[in-house]
Parts: sequence; structure tokens; C-alpha cells
Amino acid sequence: MSYERALKTIHLQPTDRVAQQETFDHPQLMQELLDYDPWEHPREAYIDTYKALDVDWIFGLPSRSIRFEKGESSREGDHGVRYTEWGLSGSSWREEYPVHDIDEVLAYDPEASMPAHGDPLAGIRADQESMGADAIVTGIFYTTLFQYPIMTFGWELFLTAAAAAPDRFQRVLEGFARVSSRNIEKWAAAAPPLIMIHDDVALERGLVFRPEWYRERLFPLYEELLEPILSHPEIKVAFVSDGDYTPLLDDLVTIGFDGFLINDNMDLGGIARTIGRDHFLIGNINTLVLTYGSPEQVESEVARCLEEAKPCPGHFIKATRDLPHNIPLANIRAYFDAVDRLGKR
Repeated sequence: MSYERALKTIHLQPTDRVAQQETFDHPQLMQELLDYDPWEHPREAYIDTYKALDVDWIFGLPSRSIRFEKGESSREGDHGVRYTEWGLSGSSWREEYPVHDIDEVLAYDPEASMPAHGDPLAGIRADQESMGADAIVTGIFYTTLFQYPIMTFGWELFLTAAAAAPDRFQRVLEGFARVSSRNIEKWAAAAPPLIMIHDDVALERGLVFRPEWYRERLFPLYEELLEPILSHPEIKVAFVSDGDYTPLLDDLVTIGFDGFLINDNMDLGGIARTIGRDHFLIGNINTLVLTYGSPEQVESEVARCLEEAKPCPGHFIKATRDLPHNIPLANIRAYFDAVDRLGKR
């Protein structure tokens, strides 16, 4: 059972086949696997597809479908959100922000502006019930800390304010940390087997700030945020960021993370030989190979990833830029076939 395979992997125990974590949104393959229209029944389509593909770990089950007209690339939603074409569910992003200049950023009060909500795990529990023993469903704590000012202010105002008035901005960051703490305490109290922490601390070419900034400004707050989780040794906690955050890996290990998503621009082999011996790793299939390569190149990419991950007893294979609708059907078939064949142990 895939749930059991995922649990064994995060505990660095042997499994029959490499475990797999994916975020999948490929209506064409869904249609091929199912005997009904995925656009009409999106939630059921995700459930049945993940089960059919034997994926071991998912973040959640979308329930919406958005059909884009020919030539339409994005669509306006509610509350300043737009949706870009991405499989059944679309990819959402914000165009409007509650602040307009640096002074407003530095005066922002996260706790007053972001009231507490209800149970953040209700949807995860519902999704887990739907998947049963076929996969573990963790959700993803998306706005851990660094992500909050990105989402609230936009990149330009966030970076400008943080650089122009670092001590005043620290007050704002600490406010976001208190907001985040409310949710993390609820996650920890529920004691799930695995919690996924997301923060985009890096970009494609590397870190956003100098490493010292994270060590002085961000990681002391991380240590406080993770205290409720780390007080439960049975809970495993993993970290994911966009980009290449390699210079921060040792710091994140010291803070107490058990696992890491290793993006395709990071050195999986080197990381597997160092921290991968006693931490689980996720990744690092290059989605661009799946999108623009041949089926033979896709198989070679799977073989490369599995070989580099060998020193790590707890490896989840994953397309690190996910599995969107524009991957050719022959290639996405080749990907799952190669994982099934080459991943056997």
C-alpha cells in the first residue's frame, strides 16, 4: 500500500519500490485512465488518477476545474486573484496587494490584518479519507514565514523594505511569525505523521539575500515556529523552497528538518551522500526533460535521478516542477512506466 510505502520512506526503511511524491494535473492522461470526463468530476478524477498511478504522497486534491477558451491564457477570479491555465484546476496568483509603498509595508500589522481562521487541517483530513491507504495526504504549509511578505506585499516592495529598513521590517516579519505560529501549533497538536513546510527562500540562480541575513533574521524565528512540531519526535517535518537553497541546507538540518525537496538545479548526488544518509529527500526529476525531451530521454532522466539518490535510504522520486498539462502524453506515460520499472528494489 502506498501510504505504508511513504511512511517507511520518511523513516528511512526499505520498500519494494522507490516512493513517489507528485503534484499532477494532466487532463489528457486522466482521460486515458478514467472512464468518465475529468472536467465534469475533478475531485474524483484526481483521486482515481493518483490511485491508478500508485503515487505514494500527495499534498491535496483540487476540487475545481477551469476550462480555458482557445487563445485564453488567464482569467480573472475574485479578490484580486487571476488563474493561469494549468491542467484542470488552473494556477492562481495575486495581482492586487493591500499596501502600495514602503511606509505602508513598515507600518503593516500582520496579526491585526490576518485574523485566525478555523481548523487548517479539515481539508487534509477529508482528502486523506478519500485516498485511504493508497497515499499519504499532508497538505503543504505554504506561507511559513518568508512567503508571507511575498504574498502580502509582492516581491518588489518586500525586498525594498527589507533592504531599506531592516530593523523596522524585522518587526513586520516577527508579526508574520506569530500568525504562522497559530497555524503550526494546530498542525502539531493534530500530530500527523508528516508536515510539509514551504518557504521560497531562493530563486532559480540562488538565494534572495546573503546567507547571513537568513541566519540573523529568519532562522531564529524558524526555531521558534518549529518548537511545537519538534516536541513530537514521531512527527517528521520536511522543507521545500523554489530555486537553489543549497547554502542553507546545513542550517536547516541544524534547525531540525527531517527531509528536503531537492530541486532539479541542486546536486542530488552530493546531497544524498551527505545529509541524505539520515534525512529523506524528495526529487529531483527535471520537468523540462519530461516536457521537451523524448521518451528515451525521460527514461534516462529517471535512471539518472535514481542512481544519484542511491546513498539516501529515504528517497521520494518527484518531478520538481510538477506534472502539468503541457507534458506530451507519450512522455508522461514513459515517466510513470520508467519509475515503476527502474524503481523496483
